[in-house]
Amino acid sequence: MQASNRWILPLAIGALVLQGCATTGGSTQPAATQVSAPAQTAAASVPVSKPSTTAIPENDGQPVVKADTKDNFDAVAAAVRQQMQPGGRYAFVDKTGRETVEAKLGDMGTLFGQYGSVNKMDPTAQQQLLADQNAINEVLARYDSNRRICWHETPVGTLFPKTVCRTLGQIQSEHRDAQHNLDQAQKFIQQQNQIKYGPVGGGH
Repeated sequence: MQASNRWILPLAIGALVLQGCATTGGSTQPAATQVSAPAQTAAASVPVSKPSTTAIPENDGQPVVKADTKDNFDAVAAAVRQQMQPGGRYAFVDKTGRETVEAKLGDMGTLFGQYGSVNKMDPTAQQQLLADQNAINEVLARYDSNRRICWHETPVGTLFPKTVCRTLGQIQSEHRDAQHNLDQAQKFIQQQNQIKYGPVGGGH
C-alpha cells in the first residue's frame, strides 16, 4: 500500500504541471473548475489586444497635424482620414476640403518616403512640409465638430437679444434633422395629394 502511494503522488503532480502548461500555451482550455490557481493568474495577466487609434495632436483645442518621421506621419495621416469618416470629428469637411487634405497628405507622404525624417530634409523640402501641414490644419480647424460658433439672436416676444453658442457638430446635426423633417413633410403631402386627386399626370 505504501508503494502505491509513492507512485500516485508524482503522477498527480505531473498531471497538474501538464494542465498548467496547456492552459498558458493556449492550445487547450480546460473547464474553469479544473484550472489551478497559478494557471488562472497567468491567463489573467495576458493583455487583451484592442484596436489602436492614434489621436491627432492638438494645441489649445486646435488640430495640429505634424510629424518628424515617416512612422509618425503614417499614424497621423491614418488618424486624419479616420476622423473624416461619418461620425468622426472632421466628418463635415466638404469636398474641396477633402481634396485639399488628401493632396497635402500625399505631398507629405512623398517627402517622408524620400527623406525618412525632417532632420534629413533640405530647407526646400522642410518649407514644403510646413506649408502642407498648415494647409491641412486650416481645413481641419474650419470643419472641426468641436468648434464653437456664437451669434446674437432675439427670441420671439422679447426685444432683448441674447448670445447663442453651438458647436459646428450641433449646428450640422440640427440642419440635418430639419432637412429630414422637411423631406418627410413633403413626402406626406405628396401622398395625401395622390390619395385625394390621384397620381400626377393621370387621366380623368
